[in-house]
Amino acid sequence: MTVTTSSLLPAASLAKLKTIEDRIAYKYSQDRIDQGLDQDGNDIDTYNNKSNNEDDDDEEEDQALMNWLFKVLVKLEETAPPEEEVNEEGKPVTEETLEEREYRLEHEQLTERVSACVAHFCGRAASGAMTRTWTFRSTPPQSLQIHDPSFTGGDVGFKTFGSAYLLSKHIAQGDISQLEPWTSESSSATTPSATSQLPLPKILELGSGTGLVGFTAALYSNPQGPKVILSDYHPNVITTLHHNSRLNHLDGKCDIQLLDWRDILRKRKLRWNAWQHNKSEQLEETTTTTPTTPLPQRSTEYDNVAPTPLSSTATESDKNDVQEQPESKRMDLIIGAEVVYDHGHAELVAHVVDEYLKKELISKDAQIPLERRRPAFHIMFPLRKTHADVIADFDFWMDKMGLVDCRQAKEWGREDGETTFLYHWREYVRKEHLSE
Repeated sequence: MTVTTSSLLPAASLAKLKTIEDRIAYKYSQDRIDQGLDQDGNDIDTYNNKSNNEDDDDEEEDQALMNWLFKVLVKLEETAPPEEEVNEEGKPVTEETLEEREYRLEHEQLTERVSACVAHFCGRAASGAMTRTWTFRSTPPQSLQIHDPSFTGGDVGFKTFGSAYLLSKHIAQGDISQLEPWTSESSSATTPSATSQLPLPKILELGSGTGLVGFTAALYSNPQGPKVILSDYHPNVITTLHHNSRLNHLDGKCDIQLLDWRDILRKRKLRWNAWQHNKSEQLEETTTTTPTTPLPQRSTEYDNVAPTPLSSTATESDKNDVQEQPESKRMDLIIGAEVVYDHGHAELVAHVVDEYLKKELISKDAQIPLERRRPAFHIMFPLRKTHADVIADFDFWMDKMGLVDCRQAKEWGREDGETTFLYHWREYVRKEHLSE
């Protein structure tokens, strides 16, 4: 007689397990996120207006489900098939019957299902790898498959943040002014309309993680334009980005690069040190007493990244490596989701944006709206009370770099498929580009 899972668990338990699996699948479903519903299908506003007692009830319910899942695991452990006996050559002593083999397989599959549910209740960091399809309701609709690796693959870039999805939606909907000529037209168009003649934009994503934002930009930017640059500092993240690029057949439209923001700050401080040295020598020979404004100073964890000045034996390549980015290599558009979440990032991101964002307008054609012609940095992040001081630091550094937010918006979104946050979207441009 063929053994089935009903031999391992009663029908009621199997039905309950399926209900939990459906709930977990719904928790991470894009439709629920788009509709602004919580994991139980309740309206997001209702979720945010719930009392503390109701939140406690949810936690108690989750804990009750966890306890039930643990009991199921104990039962499965008690009914586990015996380990196969093998001889010195590693071959089974006795051959399993068909029924025994089917029982072992069913037991393994059921144990994996229950364990996966337990992992998801422990949070995204414990839930393992997953691949989701993100669909954008543009005309025509476009989709991306994004693989989120397991947490064990590295401590960064292992999940797609809620801010990444929200910023990607704005790209797909044509809300990014610098991309509007390309996103507002069908994907079959290869050139912009006569009223929106602009150079094809150079785009850089900072802290790409799983790459949803950068790949969305590649999907909706002009196919004849430069490759969208996706960047991150961790080798494991770069591996994930290459995997997702291949998964979506975007290798021809994307360039994936290692970029450590600390290196940019080192180079900028080295340039400043070199300028100070040269200026001091000039001051000894002239009566000039007014030095150029130095790099902004504020005590942070990155105060010690300034390197020793280049020695007299430094090669030409070393000297070129710390030169300021030429305008031709700067970006028309820089994008980043969830890239400012500690005080060090506040300083580093501001320096990186200032280093890579164009200083000149994208086009001097006054017939094109200014908001399309000015280089910009678009950032999306959740408004966490615990990180208010980090954002204050970020505001300080962006202001010191001469970068000002010219547009802001707030919207509700979801983190890890469950936690609700109010997200902030900002567009930064150089102060001199606020008006012509």
